[in-house]
Amino acid sequence: MTDIGTIEVVEVTTENQSLMHVVADDLFDAPVQSNLLQSYLAEETHWLVAALLDGVVIGKATAMVHRRPDKEDELYLDEIDVIPELRRKGIAKMILKKVLEMAEDWGCEECWLGTEKDNIPARKLYESNGAKPEDFVLYYLEY
Repeated sequence: MTDIGTIEVVEVTTENQSLMHVVADDLFDAPVQSNLLQSYLAEETHWLVAALLDGVVIGKATAMVHRRPDKEDELYLDEIDVIPELRRKGIAKMILKKVLEMAEDWGCEECWLGTEKDNIPARKLYESNGAKPEDFVLYYLEY
């Protein structure tokens, strides 16, 4: 069993982006590309949070501050993930805590996100942090 006390959760920035050179398999949909990483991190409202174990990124979250002309900033939490063999050990909760701390420091009024109905571990994670599920319809526009 992994000691989650040895896991470090950090915000990845342009200054420490080299942390992303060693990423566990199955964490991202495809290999991290340096040019895309640099472009993503160049936007101050795009956040990447990584969980590291022995120098290897084993968990991550991507999020974006959503700015609007009529309301205060809010956070859109795009994705939290941990490699399959380390799931259900509290790592995602540590990542979420870091993201929400960053959102509070930024001044975001709320955080919104979505997950599949059958993703029970994700739903439990969010609900354990006070989230309430909403009914809504999701559309994908292809072009």
